[in-house]
Amino acid sequence: MSLTLLDQRASNPVAQLGNSHGYCLAGDLAHLNAEILCDEARLTGQEWALQLWTDEGVKIAELQLGLLQPNGSGCIVVNGSSAALPPASEGPHIVSMVLLSGFGNPDTVEDLVSYPQAVSFIQPRLRGTVCSGFTDEQITFNIARIENPREADNISGTLALELWALDTPYVGGAWSGVPVASLILGTLNGQSAWEDCRYTTHAGPLPATGELTLMLREWTPAGYLTRDYRALARPSLSPAQAEVAAPKAKPASRGKSKTAPVAQPAAEKPKPAKAKPTAAAASTIAGKVSINSASVAQLNAAKGISEALAHAIIAARPFAKLDDLIRLKGVGEKLLEKLRDNLTL
Repeated sequence: MSLTLLDQRASNPVAQLGNSHGYCLAGDLAHLNAEILCDEARLTGQEWALQLWTDEGVKIAELQLGLLQPNGSGCIVVNGSSAALPPASEGPHIVSMVLLSGFGNPDTVEDLVSYPQAVSFIQPRLRGTVCSGFTDEQITFNIARIENPREADNISGTLALELWALDTPYVGGAWSGVPVASLILGTLNGQSAWEDCRYTTHAGPLPATGELTLMLREWTPAGYLTRDYRALARPSLSPAQAEVAAPKAKPASRGKSKTAPVAQPAAEKPKPAKAKPTAAAASTIAGKVSINSASVAQLNAAKGISEALAHAIIAARPFAKLDDLIRLKGVGEKLLEKLRDNLTL
């Protein structure tokens, strides 16, 4: 749903937002409140919700209200908190509150109010020049500055860099595409920054098409969220990369051939005199492959893991326990049991 669609309100709404309504964003929570003026005779069992959207069409928060109970006054006051999912980049953004009925069955926009005061989101971000370079199966990121502008006692969640080849240009919400590389950086104190960063890590084959986008992601109670991003120039493909990007017909084979594991290089740290990210987790522990830090090649080399599953594991990181693999497509109880001896967190 986008704000273009949200602006197409119901022609005969059951309810509207009253004069008193508002929101407050505090860290990972959004607090919403509203007076709902309604035709109580038409409250016939539909579900309701309040939502917050940005002008780019990114949903920030959703407060599910359930059934609205008539009270005889025609005015129902609601308030509550929900997870806040601010868009990537600091903004500024124009925010709108949406009153939704028939929640999911189907959605009907009863009313929408936009707040004139633009807001900025204080979250970890990329600053200055950001560029990249490919060599064989490696990629190097050069980033002038990664900073946490929050209060000094507000330590970030675990930060990570992810490179994607996206189907469409990124605007800050959900996306679809092919993961190319990922790297765990660590946590960063508020009012601190990593300067003149240079990181080298393993990269999968670069797809021949797609919007190359580097994302700065942060671990939160809701999982990894994108905090900032940069569109990167697409490099020229080397002959070896071009051969990978252009699929060719393969002869029939009676057995599966796997790529030998490739050691994942450690991230190069910023200058010693300045704040440094913590080291990424080791890709192998006691002969077992780490599902939270191994490369596609290393995962694919583990018995029972196809290349497609290796990409799915990287896209779903991080995992709190091995059992979480069961939520991936193609992983059942039997396969999970076979994988346990070869995998670790």
